[in-house]
Amino acid sequence: MADVLVVDDIVDAADSVAELLTLFGHDVRVAYSAAQALDEIDVHMPDVLLSDINMPVVDGFELARRIRHRWGTGIRLVAHSGFPRASVAASLKQAGFDSFVSKSARPLELGLAVAGRQGAFGLRAAQRDRRGSHRSSPASRRHRRT
Repeated sequence: MADVLVVDDIVDAADSVAELLTLFGHDVRVAYSAAQALDEIDVHMPDVLLSDINMPVVDGFELARRIRHRWGTGIRLVAHSGFPRASVAASLKQAGFDSFVSKSARPLELGLAVAGRQGAFGLRAAQRDRRGSHRSSPASRRHRRT
């Protein structure tokens, strides 16, 4: 499994995500700000950084740029945000993020994104945000005739 650094300024959110990723077998550390994350990376470089993008002082975009500038592509960067993917996809890619996972994602989706097997959750598929789509067919595909 991977060494993961979770970065979120909301303590409960960061700790909850860290606990979930621990259940998936990852070795997880937590930082509650971008500055703390950079200090943590100096001490112990993670395989994956899962970062909120809406943080005060230094946001996730700037954190990603600083990581790419200093450490290159040695760390896989996953954005973790409540913003709709399509609205931030271009900015995430420019900042250096490798993929995106929504804060409303199911636990398995989060685990897969961190493991690097996110499929449609990568930035390439960000043009269409699935949260806005609705089914055009009935909820049940079984129709009974009486």
